[in-house]
Amino acid sequence: MTSVANPINGATVASPPDRHGDADEDAPESVPGVGEIVLVASGKGGVGKSTVAVNLACSLRRLGLNVGLLDADIFGPSVAGLLGTGEGLAVDDDGRAVPNERHGIHSVSVANILAPEAAMPWKGPLVAQAVTQLFRDVAWPDLDVLIVDLPPGTGDVQLTILEQIPVAGAVAVTTPQRLSTVDAERGISLFHEHDIPVFGVVRNMGEYVCPCCGERQPLFDAGEVAAIAQDTHVADLGQIPFDPGASARADAGTPLVIAEPDGPLAEAFLDLGRKVMAAIAREQRGRARRGTQAGDQQAFWDRLLDD
Repeated sequence: MTSVANPINGATVASPPDRHGDADEDAPESVPGVGEIVLVASGKGGVGKSTVAVNLACSLRRLGLNVGLLDADIFGPSVAGLLGTGEGLAVDDDGRAVPNERHGIHSVSVANILAPEAAMPWKGPLVAQAVTQLFRDVAWPDLDVLIVDLPPGTGDVQLTILEQIPVAGAVAVTTPQRLSTVDAERGISLFHEHDIPVFGVVRNMGEYVCPCCGERQPLFDAGEVAAIAQDTHVADLGQIPFDPGASARADAGTPLVIAEPDGPLAEAFLDLGRKVMAAIAREQRGRARRGTQAGDQQAFWDRLLDD
């Protein structure tokens, strides 16, 4: 069993490929240069998943981690626009794509290599191949965490990643509406079926913070998300306020955490970042315990056979 340094506290823990134990020969291989991989998912589009993914990445960077961001939304990529990385990716001597770096985030997106108006009538096998290449044919620098912006739903991209990439955990994004939370619950079920920890649910655009007085006005009933967290046994990771100016900042390629680092949205995203870091640390401790138990069991059988 190999080991890696914990990006949270520097302790040595079992590496991601061994999350299911050494006996699992089908465990996916690690991604070179990448420590932990965290998926950001939503059951449906329009809930601000990509915005959450980008600002979560920026928050983790502010908290001291080396962070990458992979846009796995093949048919509707948003990361390049939200980060303002534009078109084009450099290639290293080995023929691997070199991530763009902006705001301290190393990112790769299909939007970096295809024109915005380009149609992508790709079927399942081609989509799976493209997703795998985004992980493995990229010269990622040494990253503590790689945030992956998934497409909405539970389709080919999600299944490809869950089957071929070692994932530390997932974050589900929803708005506090029944139509959105039902789809979010389906996504959480998919992760649970593949033994992927779900760190929790983020309530996006759940309230409005008055810029003049700071009063918080709920926009939806938060009970729907609380019910999901209870029914699916995952954490409620908190609420991200609605910001009327978010669209203009997104068009300018400036994440909310960068545009107003001391504002209420940045505060909310930093709180989310801390919770995600804590969840990663818990998962790493669990891997270490499972690795120790597996080693103890193997040692027992070795001694028994020697006797």
